[in-house]
Amino acid sequence: MMLTLGADLYTTSKLLGHADVKMTQVYAKIINQKKDNAVNLVNGLFD
Repeated sequence: MMLTLGADLYTTSKLLGHADVKMTQVYAKIINQKKDNAVNLVNGLFD
């Protein structure tokens, strides 16, 4: 949720207690995919 709201990756990583930012990057990829899917839904409205 923090990444979705615009928090930076490093801060989110520390808040979650991850020892390595790479673990948080996994979540960031999921968030980016969800954002892409949402944009694609909107694009379909104008077809």
